[in-house]
Amino acid sequence: MRTREVRAFPLQNLRITRADEKLGRLEFHGRSIVYDSLSEDMGGWRERIMPGAATRTLGMSPDVRFLINHDPNLLLGRTASGTADLTEEPDEGVDVDARMADVSYARDLAVSLERGDINQMSFGFWVTADGWAGNTHEVFGIDLDGGDVSVVTYPAFAATSAELRSAAARHTGQETAPEPEAVTRALAEARAGKVLSATNRQLVADAHDALGALLEAADRSAPGPQAYPHERARHRLRELEMLASL
Repeated sequence: MRTREVRAFPLQNLRITRADEKLGRLEFHGRSIVYDSLSEDMGGWRERIMPGAATRTLGMSPDVRFLINHDPNLLLGRTASGTADLTEEPDEGVDVDARMADVSYARDLAVSLERGDINQMSFGFWVTADGWAGNTHEVFGIDLDGGDVSVVTYPAFAATSAELRSAAARHTGQETAPEPEAVTRALAEARAGKVLSATNRQLVADAHDALGALLEAADRSAPGPQAYPHERARHRLRELEMLASL
C-alpha cells in the first residue's frame, strides 16, 4: 500500500498573468518542487529531494491537480484536462504552469499571491526510490500520479507519513513517539464502549509514557503565567491510565 507524503517549499519564480482582462482569465507560474534543498529539522533528521526525482513520473503524463491548500474543492487546474502543466527544470525542480479556472477563489488567490500574503507551495506525492546519507533522507524518485501541487497558507513542511517517521526513528536510533491521530482513534473507540485491541492498548501506554515525560519536564520549568497547565496534563494522564487498564 502506497503512503502519501506532503512537502512544502517557499514559492519561487511566481508569475501571475492576466491573459484576458475582459474574461478574467489568470495564468499562474511557480516552482512547486525544489531540488537539492535541505529541509528543516523533521525530528532529528532532514530531507532532500534529489535532482531528477520527478523525471520518470513526468515522462508518464501523471494526472496531477493544482489546488489551494490541498483542498479538492478548490481546484485551479489539472494536467489531465490540459489546464495545468508540470515541467522539470534540470537540477532545479519542477515548475507548474496553469490556466486557472475562471472562478472567484482563483481571482482572490491572485490578489493574495501578488500581495505576498501567500508565498509557499506544497505537493503531495509517493516515494518510489530513496536512501539515507547520515541523518538526511534522500529522495531519488517520486510518483505524482493522483497527487497534487498546491499554493498553501500554512505549509505542512514536516507532514511525513507514520511509515517514514518510523523508518527515520530506526535509522537515527530514536524512539518513535505515539501518533496523535492513532491515540485519538483509540480514545474514541474506548468512549464508544469498544474493547481496545492490543495495538491500541500499546498506543495508550506509549502516550502515557510520552505525557509523563512532558509533565516531568514541565514540573522542572520555572513557574509563571505561561507555564504548562499541570492539572490538565495530570487529568489527561489519569484518563489514559484508566483506558490502558481496560
